[in-house]
Amino acid sequence: MDNDLRVSKPRLPKAYTDEQLVFLRSHISGFETRTRGHVRGDAKKFALERANDFLARFGLPEELQGIEDAEPRFREQIYNWYKNTVGRARRKLEGRTRPKKTASHDHASLNTRALHPASATPSIGENGLTWGPTVTTPPTVQYTAQNETTAQNAEASSQIPAAQSAGQMQFSFQSNVPVASSSTIALNVTPAALRDAFLTHGIDTATLSSLIQSYVLSHPSPTPLDTVISSLFEAISSLLSAPSSSRTVSFTDLISNIVRRFLDACSYFPSSLLHAGVSGPLAGPRALQMALRKSSVWSPLSSSSGHASLADEMERIAADRQRRKDHIQWAQIHAAALELGMLSFRPNTPEIGYAVPSSQTFSEMMARDAVWEADEVEWVAGIIVFRALIRTGSANRKVEYEQLLATYERRWKEIKDEARQALVTEVLLGAREDLAHLGETRVP
Repeated sequence: MDNDLRVSKPRLPKAYTDEQLVFLRSHISGFETRTRGHVRGDAKKFALERANDFLARFGLPEELQGIEDAEPRFREQIYNWYKNTVGRARRKLEGRTRPKKTASHDHASLNTRALHPASATPSIGENGLTWGPTVTTPPTVQYTAQNETTAQNAEASSQIPAAQSAGQMQFSFQSNVPVASSSTIALNVTPAALRDAFLTHGIDTATLSSLIQSYVLSHPSPTPLDTVISSLFEAISSLLSAPSSSRTVSFTDLISNIVRRFLDACSYFPSSLLHAGVSGPLAGPRALQMALRKSSVWSPLSSSSGHASLADEMERIAADRQRRKDHIQWAQIHAAALELGMLSFRPNTPEIGYAVPSSQTFSEMMARDAVWEADEVEWVAGIIVFRALIRTGSANRKVEYEQLLATYERRWKEIKDEARQALVTEVLLGAREDLAHLGETRVP
């Protein structure tokens, strides 16, 4: 056993940090695509390049430092990780399982029992695994043994006892490598992981885009980016709910930074990514536009009946308060998207049979109508979007904007909630200043 090269060969770390797992999994779709291509060795080249990126970002694992040729071996094992992960996902998607042990193995096992009847009772090893009659401890199974070539499998199988089943081998493999099982190639790319990716500055926009594409690949639908937009909203919510002492920038800048990350990630979208009939980089703005349209309509909760308990009434009030906060947050996202130019495009979809208005038109309608609605939360949302319109508008509409701003200023006096009134005060002052400079130069 001491002379077994498989034992002395460095292995992948037994545990990854969350950031390392996000990095590795974010490139699974790129590797899988290249395995289906016609360029020989393209997938391996891609995996080795990602291994270099891994080493540059996280460094060599401590357990491999000081070992001869550690980096080349580690790069090779990163390649094997991608190969095994994609292969396992394909088998699950196609309903296939690992091959059962051959008849020759069964025959050898029977001969062993016949030659050694006294030791025919299997022993129970560590973790409750059943091992063969002539083996007292589990053999070390190399990580790369699952998807190696036929010759390598044959060599490895000669050192594995015949009584050990394929299922036990897979258990041993999964217990050594911390990869959660999944029926899709995009392992563990969940809405929560997407939310965290929006917040993690160590994850660049290219990696964020790969995560989004992996999720879309494994959750096909006519509007696959809906969940991504929800994750973006949750990321912003978590930032806004953080203690004010931990923030170094304004609410507006926080929201703008997250929305900009999404916009930059959209630039990497391939033409095969479709959302509501719009493909490529414009699919992201289209998804956000649809979410903003739905969120711009305010519908208050119905009042409780006279027979509702105190607990039910408190729950209803809490839910209504949260919906009002969400409505205002959507308006803040709306304003950030306007200023970043995400909503000024017209999708090229002639097949629908009518001209699609730009989202700038939709935003103006929302801002003009909101000030006349009955609920003050709509006034707050309206003035937030209206300020973004002023900041992106043209000087020839200055008089028109001044009239609408005066209407919002009159509404400000009617706002009863102190927190919302304070927010509107800040927005109104900023809008008045932006409007004063509208004829001079565009506000950045």
